Amino acid sequence: MTFRVLTFTALVAAFVPSVAASAQTPPPAPPLPANCTSVQQPFIGTICTPPSHERHPAIILLGGSEGGDLMARFAPLFAAHGYLAVSVAYFKEPGLPQTLVDVPVETIGRALTAIESRDDIDIAHIGIFGGSKGGELALLAAATYPAITAVVADVPSPFAWMGLGDYGQPEGCSWTLGGRELPCVAGDAAAGQQIGNEFLTHQPVVLRVFYDASMQNTAAVRAAFFPLERIHGAVLCLSADDDQLWDSPVQCRMTLTYLQAHHHPYADRAIGYQNAGHTFLWATHGPSSVIMSLPLPGGATVALGGTVDGDQQAAAQAWPVIWDFLSNNL
Repeated sequence: MTFRVLTFTALVAAFVPSVAASAQTPPPAPPLPANCTSVQQPFIGTICTPPSHERHPAIILLGGSEGGDLMARFAPLFAAHGYLAVSVAYFKEPGLPQTLVDVPVETIGRALTAIESRDDIDIAHIGIFGGSKGGELALLAAATYPAITAVVADVPSPFAWMGLGDYGQPEGCSWTLGGRELPCVAGDAAAGQQIGNEFLTHQPVVLRVFYDASMQNTAAVRAAFFPLERIHGAVLCLSADDDQLWDSPVQCRMTLTYLQAHHHPYADRAIGYQNAGHTFLWATHGPSSVIMSLPLPGGATVALGGTVDGDQQAAAQAWPVIWDFLSNNL
C-alpha cells in the first residue's frame, strides 16, 4: 500500500505544475517586439533579445516540474522589459534527463557560458528567475555560479526535495553537481498514505500535508540546504500564504533567515501574498487565469490554494515588485 500511495503522491507532484502551466498566459508586456530564437547547443531553450541594439542585462528563466522549455512563452515578456531573456530546459527534452532525477546543475552553467560569450549583454548583470521546482534550481544555481547577480525565486524551496522518476515515482534526489548526487529530503511514508486515501475516496488532495510532514525531518533539511551565502547578489523570494502544494511562506522565511544568519551583504527580501495559491503569479488575465485546483484521474482534485480575488490581487502586486527588483539589481 505504501508503494502505491507514494507513487500516486509523486505523480500528483509532477502532474500539477504541468497542467497549471499549460493553462497560464504571460502577464501583459509593453508593445515592444522581441526577436526569439530556439537553441539546441550548448543548452536547450530559447533566447529572446530586446529590440534595441545595445548591451543588455540578461536573465535565465526556469520552469517547474513540468519539464521542457515551458518558459519560452514568457521570455518575450522579459525581453520587452529590456532583458536578454534565456529560457533553459533542464529535463524532459532530447539529450537531457527524461525525469527529474539527478539533473546536473551544470545545465545552467552551460547556458551561462553561452550568455557570457555574446556581445549584446552586460556580463556583470545576469539574473535568474524560477518558479516552484525551478525556483529551487534557481537558488541552487545562483549559489553555484558567481556570475548570477540577482535571483527571483517564486514559491521555491531553499533545499533539495526528492527526485521524481518514471511515472512520478519518488526516486533518489533531484540534482547533481560534479557528477555527485546532492542530498535531498525524502517523502514521508505516513503522509503519503494519507494523500493516497484522499485520492481513493475522491477528496480534495492537499499535497502540502505530504511536504509538511516530510519537512519534519530536520536533519535531512539541514543536509539538503543550499549554501545560499555564496550567492553574489540579492534574492527576492515570493510566497503564497495559502499555498496548498507546499509551504512556500515557510520556505521563503527559511531562505531569508539563512541569508541573514550568514550576513549576506545584499538587499534580500521575502514577500508573502495573502489569499494567494501556488500559481498566483500567473493570474494576470482575469478570473479565467486563476487556478485554485486541478482535476486528477479518477475524479479527485488537487488543491493549489488561493482565491479568485486573492490570486489576481497578488499577481497585480507581485509583478511591479519583480520589475523594480530586477531594475535595481541587474
